Amino acid sequence: MIQAVVMSIACILFCSCSNDDNSSGWPEKQDKSIVILFESDSHCELSGYPKLAGLRDAINQSDTAWAGVVCCGDFIQGGAVGSVSKGRYIVDVMQAVGYDAVTLGNHEFEFGGENMMTQLEPLKPSVVCANFFMYGETVPYYQPYIIRSYGNQRVAFIGVLTPEAIVTQKFAFYDDGRQLYDLRGDQVPALVQQAVDNARGEGADYVVLLSHMGEKSDIALTSHDLIKATHGIDAVLDGHTHTSVTHEWVNNSEGRPVLVSQSGNKFKHIGKLVINSDGVLSSTLLPLDDIAETSASVTKAVETVQEQVAGQTAKVICHSDFPLISISEQNVPLSTTCETAIGDLVTDAYREFFDADIALQTGASLSYNFAAGDIRMQDLINLMPFEDQMFLIEVRGDLLLETLVRCTKGLPEGDKYFPQCAGLKYTVHQQSNTVTDVEVFDRKSGNYLPLNPEKNYNVSLSVFYSSIGFYGMLKDCKVIKSVSTTTRDALEQYLTGMPDGQLDNRYKAPQGRIMVVDD
Repeated sequence: MIQAVVMSIACILFCSCSNDDNSSGWPEKQDKSIVILFESDSHCELSGYPKLAGLRDAINQSDTAWAGVVCCGDFIQGGAVGSVSKGRYIVDVMQAVGYDAVTLGNHEFEFGGENMMTQLEPLKPSVVCANFFMYGETVPYYQPYIIRSYGNQRVAFIGVLTPEAIVTQKFAFYDDGRQLYDLRGDQVPALVQQAVDNARGEGADYVVLLSHMGEKSDIALTSHDLIKATHGIDAVLDGHTHTSVTHEWVNNSEGRPVLVSQSGNKFKHIGKLVINSDGVLSSTLLPLDDIAETSASVTKAVETVQEQVAGQTAKVICHSDFPLISISEQNVPLSTTCETAIGDLVTDAYREFFDADIALQTGASLSYNFAAGDIRMQDLINLMPFEDQMFLIEVRGDLLLETLVRCTKGLPEGDKYFPQCAGLKYTVHQQSNTVTDVEVFDRKSGNYLPLNPEKNYNVSLSVFYSSIGFYGMLKDCKVIKSVSTTTRDALEQYLTGMPDGQLDNRYKAPQGRIMVVDD
Protein backbone atom coordinates (compact mmCIF):
# COMPACT_ATOMS: atom_id res chain seq x y z
CA MET A 1 0.00 0.00 0.00
CA ILE A 2 2.83 2.36 0.90
CA GLN A 3 4.57 1.63 -2.40
CA ALA A 4 1.34 2.44 -4.20
CA VAL A 5 1.32 5.80 -2.46
CA VAL A 6 4.84 6.47 -3.67
CA MET A 7 3.66 5.94 -7.23
CA SER A 8 1.39 8.97 -6.83
CA ILE A 9 4.35 11.34 -6.71
CA ALA A 10 3.61 12.75 -10.11
CA CYS A 11 0.23 14.07 -9.01
CA ILE A 12 1.63 16.02 -6.06
CA LEU A 13 2.67 19.55 -6.76
CA PHE A 14 4.74 21.83 -4.61
CA CYS A 15 7.64 24.18 -5.05
CA SER A 16 11.16 23.00 -4.33
CA CYS A 17 12.94 25.40 -2.05
CA SER A 18 16.57 25.63 -1.07
CA ASN A 19 19.07 27.89 0.58
CA ASP A 20 22.61 27.35 -0.59
CA ASP A 21 24.68 29.89 1.26
CA ASN A 22 28.09 28.79 -0.06
CA SER A 23 27.80 26.77 -3.24
CA SER A 24 30.80 27.78 -5.32
CA GLY A 25 34.52 28.28 -5.12
CA TRP A 26 35.30 25.27 -2.92
CA PRO A 27 38.08 22.82 -3.80
CA GLU A 28 36.93 19.69 -5.54
CA LYS A 29 38.26 17.36 -2.83
CA GLN A 30 36.49 17.33 0.57
CA ASP A 31 39.33 17.24 3.09
CA LYS A 32 37.29 17.58 6.30
CA SER A 33 34.34 15.74 7.77
CA ILE A 34 30.87 17.20 8.26
CA VAL A 35 29.36 17.08 11.76
CA ILE A 36 25.63 17.62 12.18
CA LEU A 37 24.60 18.07 15.82
CA PHE A 38 20.94 17.35 16.40
CA GLU A 39 18.30 17.39 19.11
CA SER A 40 14.63 16.54 19.38
CA ASP A 41 11.77 16.80 21.87
CA SER A 42 13.51 19.37 24.07
CA HIS A 43 10.07 20.40 25.38
CA CYS A 44 11.25 23.70 26.84
CA GLU A 45 14.34 22.28 28.55
CA LEU A 46 16.82 25.16 28.30
CA SER A 47 20.00 23.53 29.60
CA GLY A 48 21.10 22.06 26.29
CA TYR A 49 21.03 25.09 24.05
CA PRO A 50 24.27 26.76 25.26
CA LYS A 51 26.14 23.44 24.99
CA LEU A 52 24.68 22.66 21.58
CA ALA A 53 25.88 26.00 20.21
CA GLY A 54 29.16 25.84 22.12
CA LEU A 55 30.03 22.41 20.74
CA ARG A 56 29.17 23.48 17.21
CA ASP A 57 31.33 26.58 17.53
CA ALA A 58 34.24 24.63 19.02
CA ILE A 59 34.21 22.12 16.15
CA ASN A 60 34.18 24.88 13.57
CA GLN A 61 36.96 26.80 15.32
CA SER A 62 39.11 23.68 15.58
CA ASP A 63 39.23 23.48 11.78
CA THR A 64 38.89 19.66 11.92
CA ALA A 65 35.36 19.54 10.49
CA TRP A 66 32.48 21.68 9.35
CA ALA A 67 29.63 21.64 11.86
CA GLY A 68 25.96 22.59 11.90
CA VAL A 69 22.95 22.15 14.19
CA VAL A 70 19.42 20.95 13.44
CA CYS A 71 16.20 20.33 15.39
CA CYS A 72 13.71 17.49 14.89
CA GLY A 73 10.69 19.12 16.55
CA ASP A 74 8.72 19.53 19.80
CA PHE A 75 10.42 22.56 21.29
CA ILE A 76 7.90 25.35 22.04
CA GLN A 77 5.78 23.38 24.54
CA GLY A 78 6.48 21.29 27.63
CA GLY A 79 7.26 23.68 30.47
CA ALA A 80 6.62 27.06 32.03
CA VAL A 81 8.96 28.82 29.61
CA GLY A 82 6.74 27.70 26.74
CA SER A 83 3.38 28.16 28.41
CA VAL A 84 3.82 31.73 29.63
CA SER A 85 5.02 32.93 26.21
CA LYS A 86 3.18 30.41 24.02
CA GLY A 87 6.56 29.40 22.66
CA ARG A 88 8.14 32.75 21.89
CA TYR A 89 10.81 32.56 24.60
CA ILE A 90 12.06 29.24 23.19
CA VAL A 91 12.20 30.72 19.70
CA ASP A 92 14.28 33.60 21.09
CA VAL A 93 16.82 31.10 22.43
CA MET A 94 16.84 29.10 19.22
CA GLN A 95 17.51 32.28 17.27
CA ALA A 96 20.53 32.85 19.48
CA VAL A 97 21.76 29.31 18.70
CA GLY A 98 21.38 29.72 14.94
CA TYR A 99 19.97 26.50 13.47
CA ASP A 100 20.77 25.22 10.00
CA ALA A 101 17.36 23.54 9.79
CA VAL A 102 14.33 23.00 12.03
CA THR A 103 11.32 20.78 11.49
CA LEU A 104 7.94 20.74 13.23
CA GLY A 105 6.79 18.49 16.04
CA ASN A 106 3.17 17.78 16.90
CA HIS A 107 3.45 19.85 20.09
CA GLU A 108 4.30 22.97 18.10
CA PHE A 109 0.50 23.06 17.55
CA GLU A 110 -0.30 22.98 21.27
CA PHE A 111 -1.25 26.66 21.39
CA GLY A 112 -2.96 26.57 17.99
CA GLY A 113 -1.75 26.58 14.41
CA GLU A 114 -1.97 30.33 13.98
CA ASN A 115 0.11 30.89 17.11
CA MET A 116 2.71 28.41 15.86
CA MET A 117 3.09 30.17 12.53
CA THR A 118 3.37 33.54 14.26
CA GLN A 119 5.92 32.42 16.83
CA LEU A 120 8.07 30.56 14.29
CA GLU A 121 8.25 33.53 11.91
CA PRO A 122 11.79 34.48 13.06
CA LEU A 123 12.90 30.89 12.35
CA LYS A 124 10.94 30.50 9.12
CA PRO A 125 13.97 30.69 6.78
CA SER A 126 15.25 27.51 8.43
CA VAL A 127 11.93 25.67 9.01
CA VAL A 128 11.33 22.67 6.75
CA CYS A 129 8.27 20.44 6.54
CA ALA A 130 7.20 18.64 3.38
CA ASN A 131 3.72 17.64 4.57
CA PHE A 132 2.23 20.62 6.45
CA PHE A 133 -0.35 22.37 4.26
CA MET A 134 -2.99 25.00 4.70
CA TYR A 135 -6.12 23.01 3.99
CA GLY A 136 -6.90 22.84 0.28
CA GLU A 137 -3.53 24.26 -0.81
CA THR A 138 -1.15 22.40 -3.14
CA VAL A 139 2.07 23.98 -1.86
CA PRO A 140 3.28 23.27 1.71
CA TYR A 141 3.29 26.22 4.09
CA TYR A 142 6.98 25.76 4.92
CA GLN A 143 9.68 24.85 2.42
CA PRO A 144 9.98 21.05 2.15
CA TYR A 145 13.78 21.17 2.31
CA ILE A 146 16.77 23.42 2.60
CA ILE A 147 20.28 22.91 1.20
CA ARG A 148 23.31 23.92 3.26
CA SER A 149 26.93 23.83 2.14
CA TYR A 150 29.73 22.44 4.30
CA GLY A 151 33.00 22.85 2.49
CA ASN A 152 32.37 21.80 -1.08
CA GLN A 153 29.64 19.34 -0.05
CA ARG A 154 25.94 20.20 -0.11
CA VAL A 155 23.58 18.65 2.42
CA ALA A 156 19.81 18.79 1.97
CA PHE A 157 17.64 18.71 5.08
CA ILE A 158 14.05 17.58 4.49
CA GLY A 159 11.42 17.95 7.21
CA VAL A 160 8.45 15.67 7.88
CA LEU A 161 5.85 15.61 10.66
CA THR A 162 3.90 12.58 11.84
CA PRO A 163 0.32 12.58 10.49
CA GLU A 164 -0.59 11.46 14.00
CA ALA A 165 -0.60 15.16 14.95
CA ILE A 166 -3.91 15.76 13.18
CA VAL A 167 -5.42 13.36 15.73
CA THR A 168 -3.44 14.15 18.88
CA GLN A 169 -3.66 17.92 18.31
CA LYS A 170 -7.07 17.79 16.63
CA PHE A 171 -8.15 21.00 18.37
CA ALA A 172 -5.52 22.94 16.39
CA PHE A 173 -6.43 21.47 13.00
CA TYR A 174 -10.18 22.13 13.17
CA ASP A 175 -12.37 25.09 14.05
CA ASP A 176 -16.05 24.29 14.63
CA GLY A 177 -15.73 21.28 12.37
CA ARG A 178 -13.94 23.21 9.61
CA GLN A 179 -10.50 21.82 8.76
CA LEU A 180 -7.75 24.43 8.78
CA TYR A 181 -4.58 22.45 8.05
CA ASP A 182 -3.61 19.13 6.54
CA LEU A 183 -0.70 16.72 6.97
CA ARG A 184 -1.49 14.60 3.90
CA GLY A 185 -1.15 11.33 5.79
CA ASP A 186 -1.72 9.11 2.76
CA GLN A 187 0.79 11.07 0.66
CA VAL A 188 3.71 11.43 3.08
CA PRO A 189 6.05 8.95 1.31
CA ALA A 190 5.33 10.57 -2.04
CA LEU A 191 5.85 14.08 -0.68
CA VAL A 192 9.16 13.13 0.89
CA GLN A 193 10.29 11.31 -2.25
CA GLN A 194 9.50 14.37 -4.34
CA ALA A 195 11.58 16.50 -1.97
CA VAL A 196 14.46 14.01 -2.18
CA ASP A 197 14.35 14.02 -5.98
CA ASN A 198 14.23 17.81 -6.17
CA ALA A 199 17.09 18.21 -3.69
CA ARG A 200 19.22 15.72 -5.60
CA GLY A 201 18.34 17.56 -8.80
CA GLU A 202 19.66 20.77 -7.27
CA GLY A 203 22.98 19.11 -6.57
CA ALA A 204 22.64 17.86 -3.00
CA ASP A 205 25.46 15.42 -2.22
CA TYR A 206 23.69 14.08 0.87
CA VAL A 207 20.06 14.01 1.96
CA VAL A 208 19.21 14.02 5.67
CA LEU A 209 15.60 13.64 6.78
CA LEU A 210 14.60 15.54 9.92
CA SER A 211 11.76 13.32 11.03
CA HIS A 212 9.22 13.82 13.79
CA MET A 213 7.65 10.40 13.25
CA GLY A 214 9.34 8.02 15.69
CA GLU A 215 9.96 4.29 15.61
CA LYS A 216 6.43 3.24 16.54
CA SER A 217 2.87 4.50 16.20
CA ASP A 218 -0.59 3.04 16.64
CA ILE A 219 -2.19 5.18 13.96
CA ALA A 220 0.39 6.57 11.53
CA LEU A 221 3.52 5.89 9.53
CA THR A 222 6.78 5.49 11.44
CA SER A 223 10.20 6.65 10.29
CA HIS A 224 11.03 3.03 9.41
CA ASP A 225 7.90 2.75 7.26
CA LEU A 226 8.90 5.91 5.46
CA ILE A 227 12.44 4.69 4.77
CA LYS A 228 11.11 1.43 3.31
CA ALA A 229 8.81 3.39 0.97
CA THR A 230 11.44 5.82 -0.36
CA HIS A 231 14.97 5.97 -1.74
CA GLY A 232 17.76 8.54 -1.90
CA ILE A 233 17.83 9.41 1.83
CA ASP A 234 21.21 8.94 3.52
CA ALA A 235 20.24 9.43 7.16
CA VAL A 236 17.13 9.98 9.27
CA LEU A 237 17.46 12.07 12.42
CA ASP A 238 14.30 11.13 14.25
CA GLY A 239 12.08 12.38 17.05
CA HIS A 240 8.60 12.10 18.57
CA THR A 241 8.93 8.85 20.54
CA HIS A 242 11.51 10.19 23.03
CA THR A 243 13.75 7.19 22.50
CA SER A 244 17.53 7.17 22.47
CA VAL A 245 18.80 5.45 19.33
CA THR A 246 22.55 5.69 18.83
CA HIS A 247 22.38 4.20 15.36
CA GLU A 248 20.51 1.56 13.43
CA TRP A 249 20.20 0.76 9.76
CA VAL A 250 16.94 0.32 7.86
CA ASN A 251 16.84 -0.72 4.21
CA ASN A 252 15.09 1.63 1.80
CA SER A 253 12.87 0.69 -1.16
CA GLU A 254 15.97 -0.22 -3.17
CA GLY A 255 17.44 -2.38 -0.42
CA ARG A 256 20.09 0.17 0.56
CA PRO A 257 20.71 0.85 4.27
CA VAL A 258 19.72 4.21 5.76
CA LEU A 259 21.17 5.41 9.07
CA VAL A 260 18.59 6.22 11.80
CA SER A 261 19.36 7.99 15.07
CA GLN A 262 17.28 9.70 17.78
CA SER A 263 18.64 11.69 20.73
CA GLY A 264 15.91 11.13 23.34
CA ASN A 265 14.10 14.05 24.94
CA LYS A 266 14.80 17.09 27.11
CA PHE A 267 18.46 17.15 26.07
CA LYS A 268 19.35 13.82 27.63
CA HIS A 269 21.81 13.71 24.76
CA ILE A 270 22.99 15.78 21.85
CA GLY A 271 23.10 13.66 18.73
CA LYS A 272 26.12 13.73 16.47
CA LEU A 273 25.92 12.68 12.82
CA VAL A 274 29.31 12.48 11.10
CA ILE A 275 29.83 12.39 7.34
CA ASN A 276 33.53 11.72 6.98
CA SER A 277 35.69 12.93 4.11
CA ASP A 278 35.17 9.62 2.29
CA GLY A 279 31.39 9.90 2.54
CA VAL A 280 30.94 7.25 5.27
CA LEU A 281 28.15 8.06 7.76
CA SER A 282 28.12 7.32 11.49
CA SER A 283 26.27 8.62 14.53
CA THR A 284 26.62 8.73 18.28
CA LEU A 285 24.83 10.27 21.26
CA LEU A 286 26.68 12.61 23.61
CA PRO A 287 25.34 12.81 27.20
CA LEU A 288 24.78 16.47 27.99
CA ASP A 289 26.80 16.30 31.22
CA ASP A 290 29.85 15.14 29.24
CA ILE A 291 29.90 18.27 27.06
CA ALA A 292 32.14 21.00 28.46
CA GLU A 293 31.77 23.52 25.62
CA THR A 294 29.25 26.32 25.99
CA SER A 295 28.25 29.49 24.19
CA ALA A 296 28.36 32.72 26.16
CA SER A 297 25.81 34.45 23.94
CA VAL A 298 23.30 31.59 24.14
CA THR A 299 23.85 31.32 27.90
CA LYS A 300 22.93 34.99 28.17
CA ALA A 301 19.80 34.43 26.07
CA VAL A 302 18.78 31.54 28.33
CA GLU A 303 19.35 33.60 31.48
CA THR A 304 17.23 36.44 30.09
CA VAL A 305 14.37 34.03 29.40
CA GLN A 306 14.68 32.45 32.85
CA GLU A 307 14.40 35.87 34.48
CA GLN A 308 11.29 36.65 32.45
CA VAL A 309 9.68 33.34 33.36
CA ALA A 310 10.54 33.63 37.05
CA GLY A 311 8.85 36.98 37.25
CA GLN A 312 5.67 35.58 35.72
CA THR A 313 5.44 32.31 37.64
CA ALA A 314 6.59 33.07 41.20
CA LYS A 315 3.09 33.02 42.75
CA VAL A 316 2.86 30.55 45.66
CA ILE A 317 -0.16 28.23 45.41
CA CYS A 318 0.36 26.22 48.60
CA HIS A 319 3.08 24.60 50.71
CA SER A 320 4.07 20.95 50.95
CA ASP A 321 6.15 19.42 53.72
CA PHE A 322 7.03 16.49 51.49
CA PRO A 323 7.92 15.82 47.85
CA LEU A 324 5.55 14.25 45.32
CA ILE A 325 7.44 12.00 42.94
CA SER A 326 6.33 11.05 39.43
CA ILE A 327 9.77 10.65 37.82
CA SER A 328 12.29 8.33 39.48
CA GLU A 329 15.98 9.11 39.99
CA GLN A 330 16.61 6.90 36.95
CA ASN A 331 14.27 9.18 34.95
CA VAL A 332 11.58 6.50 34.77
CA PRO A 333 8.01 7.88 34.41
CA LEU A 334 6.35 6.11 37.36
CA SER A 335 2.82 7.26 36.51
CA THR A 336 2.84 5.02 33.42
CA THR A 337 3.30 1.84 35.48
CA CYS A 338 1.60 2.33 38.84
CA GLU A 339 -0.43 4.66 41.03
CA THR A 340 1.44 7.77 42.16
CA ALA A 341 0.65 10.42 44.74
CA ILE A 342 0.72 13.07 42.00
CA GLY A 343 -1.81 10.97 40.07
CA ASP A 344 -4.02 10.87 43.15
CA LEU A 345 -3.71 14.63 43.65
CA VAL A 346 -4.52 15.58 40.07
CA THR A 347 -7.48 13.23 39.70
CA ASP A 348 -8.89 14.34 43.07
CA ALA A 349 -8.80 17.90 41.72
CA TYR A 350 -10.61 16.81 38.55
CA ARG A 351 -13.23 14.85 40.47
CA GLU A 352 -13.97 17.68 42.87
CA PHE A 353 -14.15 20.24 40.04
CA PHE A 354 -17.23 18.59 38.51
CA ASP A 355 -18.35 16.68 41.63
CA ALA A 356 -17.99 13.62 39.39
CA ASP A 357 -18.24 9.92 40.17
CA ILE A 358 -14.81 9.22 38.71
CA ALA A 359 -11.80 11.15 37.41
CA LEU A 360 -9.12 9.86 35.04
CA GLN A 361 -5.73 11.14 33.92
CA THR A 362 -3.22 9.58 31.52
CA GLY A 363 -0.02 8.68 33.32
CA ALA A 364 2.42 9.99 30.70
CA SER A 365 0.98 13.49 31.17
CA LEU A 366 2.34 13.59 34.73
CA SER A 367 6.08 13.88 34.19
CA TYR A 368 7.23 16.27 36.89
CA ASN A 369 8.17 16.08 40.58
CA PHE A 370 7.01 18.51 43.27
CA ALA A 371 9.84 19.16 45.71
CA ALA A 372 9.12 19.75 49.38
CA GLY A 373 8.47 23.43 50.02
CA ASP A 374 6.37 26.04 48.26
CA ILE A 375 4.41 24.85 45.25
CA ARG A 376 4.43 27.74 42.81
CA MET A 377 2.62 28.49 39.60
CA GLN A 378 5.76 27.44 37.72
CA ASP A 379 5.42 23.94 39.21
CA LEU A 380 1.83 23.67 38.01
CA ILE A 381 2.82 24.78 34.52
CA ASN A 382 5.70 22.31 34.40
CA LEU A 383 3.39 19.51 35.50
CA MET A 384 0.60 20.58 33.16
CA PRO A 385 2.10 22.48 30.22
CA PHE A 386 -0.90 21.76 27.97
CA GLU A 387 -3.82 24.15 27.70
CA ASP A 388 -6.32 21.27 28.03
CA GLN A 389 -9.92 22.09 28.90
CA MET A 390 -11.96 20.15 31.45
CA PHE A 391 -14.71 17.79 30.27
CA LEU A 392 -17.37 15.74 32.04
CA ILE A 393 -18.54 12.71 30.07
CA GLU A 394 -20.86 9.75 30.60
CA VAL A 395 -19.24 6.32 30.47
CA ARG A 396 -20.95 2.92 30.80
CA GLY A 397 -19.38 0.54 33.27
CA ASP A 398 -18.54 -2.07 30.65
CA LEU A 399 -16.72 0.49 28.48
CA LEU A 400 -14.84 1.75 31.52
CA LEU A 401 -13.61 -1.77 32.28
CA GLU A 402 -12.62 -2.28 28.65
CA THR A 403 -10.66 1.00 28.79
CA LEU A 404 -8.81 -0.03 31.95
CA VAL A 405 -7.77 -3.30 30.31
CA ARG A 406 -6.59 -1.61 27.11
CA CYS A 407 -4.67 1.13 28.90
CA THR A 408 -2.75 -1.22 31.18
CA LYS A 409 -1.82 -3.68 28.43
CA GLY A 410 1.72 -2.34 28.18
CA LEU A 411 2.70 -3.44 31.68
CA PRO A 412 5.18 -4.21 33.08
CA GLU A 413 7.14 -1.95 30.70
CA GLY A 414 4.56 0.80 31.07
CA ASP A 415 1.72 2.39 29.13
CA LYS A 416 1.55 6.09 28.34
CA TYR A 417 -2.23 6.01 28.90
CA PHE A 418 -2.05 4.18 32.23
CA PRO A 419 -5.17 5.48 34.04
CA GLN A 420 -4.44 7.40 37.23
CA CYS A 421 -7.81 7.72 38.95
CA ALA A 422 -10.04 9.10 41.69
CA GLY A 423 -13.35 7.65 42.88
CA LEU A 424 -12.20 4.33 41.45
CA LYS A 425 -10.21 1.27 42.51
CA TYR A 426 -8.94 -1.58 40.35
CA THR A 427 -6.40 -4.41 40.23
CA VAL A 428 -4.22 -5.09 37.19
CA HIS A 429 -2.91 -8.60 36.52
CA GLN A 430 -0.01 -7.75 34.26
CA GLN A 431 0.83 -11.26 33.05
CA SER A 432 -2.69 -12.17 31.98
CA ASN A 433 -3.58 -8.58 30.99
CA THR A 434 -6.79 -8.59 32.96
CA VAL A 435 -8.36 -6.09 35.34
CA THR A 436 -10.40 -7.23 38.34
CA ASP A 437 -11.90 -5.89 41.56
CA VAL A 438 -13.10 -2.68 39.93
CA GLU A 439 -14.98 -0.55 42.44
CA VAL A 440 -16.52 2.93 42.31
CA PHE A 441 -16.95 5.19 45.31
CA ASP A 442 -20.60 5.64 46.27
CA ARG A 443 -21.25 9.05 47.83
CA LYS A 444 -24.50 7.98 49.50
CA SER A 445 -23.06 5.07 51.46
CA GLY A 446 -19.52 6.39 51.68
CA ASN A 447 -18.21 3.03 50.48
CA TYR A 448 -16.70 1.58 47.33
CA LEU A 449 -19.16 -0.62 45.43
CA PRO A 450 -18.49 -3.10 42.59
CA LEU A 451 -18.54 -1.59 39.09
CA ASN A 452 -21.93 -2.03 37.45
CA PRO A 453 -21.29 -2.79 33.73
CA GLU A 454 -24.74 -1.45 32.76
CA LYS A 455 -24.62 1.76 34.79
CA ASN A 456 -23.56 5.14 33.41
CA TYR A 457 -20.91 6.99 35.41
CA ASN A 458 -19.94 10.65 35.23
CA VAL A 459 -16.23 10.89 34.49
CA SER A 460 -14.14 14.07 34.78
CA LEU A 461 -11.04 14.32 32.57
CA SER A 462 -9.20 16.52 30.08
CA VAL A 463 -10.16 17.21 26.48
CA PHE A 464 -7.29 14.92 25.44
CA TYR A 465 -9.71 11.99 25.79
CA SER A 466 -11.50 13.17 22.63
CA SER A 467 -8.51 12.64 20.34
CA ILE A 468 -6.11 9.84 21.19
CA GLY A 469 -6.06 9.87 25.00
CA PHE A 470 -6.84 6.42 26.42
CA TYR A 471 -6.39 5.14 22.85
CA GLY A 472 -9.50 7.05 21.83
CA MET A 473 -11.75 4.52 23.57
CA LEU A 474 -13.86 7.22 25.24
CA LYS A 475 -14.05 9.71 22.37
CA ASP A 476 -17.64 8.82 21.43
CA CYS A 477 -19.04 9.11 24.95
CA LYS A 478 -21.81 11.59 25.67
CA VAL A 479 -20.53 14.99 26.78
CA ILE A 480 -22.34 16.20 29.87
CA LYS A 481 -20.39 19.40 30.32
CA SER A 482 -17.36 21.14 28.81
CA VAL A 483 -15.84 24.36 30.13
CA SER A 484 -13.04 26.74 29.22
CA THR A 485 -11.37 25.99 32.56
CA THR A 486 -8.08 24.17 31.98
CA THR A 487 -6.79 21.17 33.90
CA ARG A 488 -4.13 23.44 35.39
CA ASP A 489 -6.82 25.86 36.59
CA ALA A 490 -8.69 22.97 38.22
CA LEU A 491 -5.55 21.83 40.05
CA GLU A 492 -4.74 25.38 41.16
CA GLN A 493 -8.29 25.77 42.50
CA TYR A 494 -7.98 22.49 44.42
CA LEU A 495 -4.59 23.37 45.93
CA THR A 496 -5.67 26.89 46.83
CA GLY A 497 -8.50 25.37 48.85
CA MET A 498 -6.16 23.37 51.09
CA PRO A 499 -6.62 24.35 54.79
CA ASP A 500 -3.95 26.77 56.00
CA GLY A 501 -2.29 26.60 52.59
CA GLN A 502 -0.75 23.21 53.42
CA LEU A 503 -0.93 20.20 51.12
CA ASP A 504 -2.90 17.42 52.80
CA ASN A 505 -0.68 14.73 54.33
CA ARG A 506 -2.65 11.99 52.59
CA TYR A 507 -0.66 12.78 49.45
CA LYS A 508 2.61 11.69 51.07
CA ALA A 509 2.17 8.33 49.34
CA PRO A 510 -0.20 6.62 46.88
CA GLN A 511 -3.53 5.85 48.53
CA GLY A 512 -4.06 2.27 47.34
CA ARG A 513 -6.45 2.94 44.47
CA ILE A 514 -4.55 0.82 41.96
CA MET A 515 -3.01 -2.59 42.64
CA VAL A 516 -0.61 -4.13 40.12
CA VAL A 517 0.06 -7.85 40.62
CA ASP A 518 2.43 -10.11 38.74
CA ASP A 519 0.13 -12.98 37.75
